Amino acid sequence: MRMKRMILMAVMSMLVGLLAAQDIYVYSVIGQAERQENGKWVILQKRNPLKMEDVVRVSDNSALSIIDRKAEKIYSISQTNGKKVSELIANYKGKQTYASNFVSHASKALFNGGSDRISNDAAGCTYRGDIVENDIAKSLIAKAKGTSMNNFNNATTDYQVSFEILDRKTKQPLGSEVAIDSQAIFRITNNSDVPLYINILDINQQNEKYVCLPIDDATTMSHLLIPANCTIDLVSYPIEFAEPKGVDNLMLIATEIPYDLRQVKKYLEKVDASNTATSNYPIGVYSKKINVK
Repeated sequence: MRMKRMILMAVMSMLVGLLAAQDIYVYSVIGQAERQENGKWVILQKRNPLKMEDVVRVSDNSALSIIDRKAEKIYSISQTNGKKVSELIANYKGKQTYASNFVSHASKALFNGGSDRISNDAAGCTYRGDIVENDIAKSLIAKAKGTSMNNFNNATTDYQVSFEILDRKTKQPLGSEVAIDSQAIFRITNNSDVPLYINILDINQQNEKYVCLPIDDATTMSHLLIPANCTIDLVSYPIEFAEPKGVDNLMLIATEIPYDLRQVKKYLEKVDASNTATSNYPIGVYSKKINVK
């Protein structure tokens, strides 16, 4: 009996060791990513465990983000035709600059299910205050240089970012005019050398502001993490153009750490373009006007 007990304890110890050794997981998937299993390609989903020797591929205009819980690193990967996880991590190592407190927060959110709830009514940020959002708003005001946000100069951006608006069904780029009730998706291009978290602010002619892309409950923004030097289609988050008619300015805002655009919006609504608030906080900005008819 004692021998059986010792063997059972040894087996349990081995199982605990194996579980503890699992550090790498899928953090997010935009579009489609797959892992090779027994000669077949299997779709990857959030929370799937990964091994260093696993071969994965990421489809065109898609992204895969991997979290290493032990090393407290997140790697954001663009299109690839099939590489080992170890090779991908080696290629992307050093490009991420997330603070350890955020990675710890993201890791917890990944396994408590909170970040799965994505809604424009999501709860506020839980791991820090709104200092970053205020700095982003102040940086926008500083870059506007006393002019209206509807006349923003894209040359003031700190990161080279841009977007196109595509018809939801045909995936063809829309022109400068769209019809009421038409649906579209955003195609985001990040031409900078670092991954960026993005969202888009809609400012209409009445100066009313709307957040275009949803935010998750845990405010990790993992679903809006765009790898460096790539183009991503946000097919899971379509928009619909609604009243009032008129010329809207859609403004893409990108940063190296996740942010809550709703908090940025609140700050902007308190001030006007003549405000003297300034900040050197680096942000990527790209605005595009569209006539809603």
